[in-house]
Amino acid sequence: MKNLKIHFLNTIWSDAIILESNNHFAFVDTGSAFYYPMIKKHLDDLNINTIDFIIITHFHNDHYGCCHKILSDYNVKTLYLKRYYGLDGSTSSGYQSNEEYIENEFKNYHLILENANQNNTNIVFIDELESDNIQIEFDNHTLDLYHVSNLLNNMYIDPTSNFYQQKRFNENFNCLGIFLKVNDYNIFLGADVTCSSSDIPEVKELSIKMINQIYEKYNINKIHIYKSCHHGGGGTNTLPLCKLINPDYVVITNTARWLDNWPTFNNLKEANPNVQILTTDYQKYFIEITDSINITKQIEDSLFITLKKD
Repeated sequence: MKNLKIHFLNTIWSDAIILESNNHFAFVDTGSAFYYPMIKKHLDDLNINTIDFIIITHFHNDHYGCCHKILSDYNVKTLYLKRYYGLDGSTSSGYQSNEEYIENEFKNYHLILENANQNNTNIVFIDELESDNIQIEFDNHTLDLYHVSNLLNNMYIDPTSNFYQQKRFNENFNCLGIFLKVNDYNIFLGADVTCSSSDIPEVKELSIKMINQIYEKYNINKIHIYKSCHHGGGGTNTLPLCKLINPDYVVITNTARWLDNWPTFNNLKEANPNVQILTTDYQKYFIEITDSINITKQIEDSLFITLKKD
């Protein structure tokens, strides 16, 4: 029987997820840069020195922010990411992009690559692999990666595309989705995968497309553990998506008080009235999957700096 523990660290509007199996460790995203003291303490408290791999799901600083420091401070065997081309139509905060923003993103991108090279980390650009069916082995588990092509670059360089040579979209549209099956349990790590209702076929309802691909491949009809797309906000968890996923457990890397502009909780509870929703404000979670699902919560101070919202 397989055993997997997932560490969802205490981050808000940011993802830093650690996979653990038989003393092997791996990251799915690395959190915003200001979370590094907390992340480093977590790793050091567990005496983690070697990390099998880091996956950067997309190039936004709330997902790659600590990557260069982890590469410098720990023995990371492999780094998986897509190439960054600076085609952001809007920033990670949703504002219109500009040259200064893109220049800074390129600076961070090259810093990550330089640190990986300096520390002998193998770099794999997943969007340059020939297959669309990309799997990463982790101990005795298999991670299925979805949406591995570089959508923004593909549209930008394609003369037949309506968006040829146009910087129109957000890097969230380039985001990976990750699926794991552990024993009888289905797990989907949604990073910032979008559920846009746009009429543009290339970007419409990407999360729904992913889930349907997973269901068809594995002949399943639900996700037991769902790491909410896009921190629970931005209209990502539409009712059709929530009903399609029908989750038992949802981890939202956010605080509930910042989600009142969206029907996230209502949609999840309408899809499954018994759903357990875990938010990462002032707490981190260890979810251990064996022949059952066991959740441990650990309270700790938050490093998130924001205006008070009463």
